Amino acid sequence: MQIQSNFIVMRKKKKHLIIIKAATNAALMISFLFFVSSTCSKKNTLKCISLCYSFPTNVYRENDEIKIYTLKDTISIFYYSDYLIYRLPPTVKFETDEKIKGTEPYFIYNKQDSFGILFNSLTDSSSGITCRVDSFLFNRAFRVKDIDLPVDSIWHLMEVKKDKDGIVIEKYGMMKQGDEMSIDTIYYYYSKKMNKIEYSFSKKLDSISRKKLFKARFLFNSKFSTSNKIVLPKREISFEIREVNPPDTKEVFLIIRKYQSIKKI
Repeated sequence: MQIQSNFIVMRKKKKHLIIIKAATNAALMISFLFFVSSTCSKKNTLKCISLCYSFPTNVYRENDEIKIYTLKDTISIFYYSDYLIYRLPPTVKFETDEKIKGTEPYFIYNKQDSFGILFNSLTDSSSGITCRVDSFLFNRAFRVKDIDLPVDSIWHLMEVKKDKDGIVIEKYGMMKQGDEMSIDTIYYYYSKKMNKIEYSFSKKLDSISRKKLFKARFLFNSKFSTSNKIVLPKREISFEIREVNPPDTKEVFLIIRKYQSIKKI
């Protein structure tokens, strides 16, 4: 899976730092990216959902201590009529980790079409780049496959609890410890209040639980890495759906108008 360069940012380290490239972390991520299916139930009503994600990208050594760099970011997904608009994370300044407002790429398509248009930013004056929807979502928006229940022969349902807000949390544990690539604990979070959200990590699990699976966490215990010859700290991969009020509505409608004018040509 390709990860765009503006997604991965590392702070400048002192000269004595030894950066350890953890290529295996890319494989960790790929196994748990989910197919995201989404529709808009009400015509001509602008809605917005945030897809928040977090995963380890690099392992490095600092002052004889092994540390993990974890990428945390958000993709905003807007729905209006038959249009879906993806706003991706902006460019980040290497030196300061500062996000540069106005550099967010936008991808827009009609649900009836197989192709959409990518604009490099809101001020992109070109006709954009035509992309196949499936390919774009796979490469840039984490579209892979539905999340499913852990396999019974490998995982044990350790605990099910319900918090004060009615959120049901399932905890699964690995029956047998694996290597540094193996997940040790899984948490699934379900909410009945979010059932009206059609965006889904798993239609299957939503149907079984009669609640919305809105968050999933995959935890890795601290383990010795045979490839890097070091003890890796604890790591976590997480995905979460959040329903939010649409921000920057003028910008979204500007993208829609640009798309419509291009399609008329």
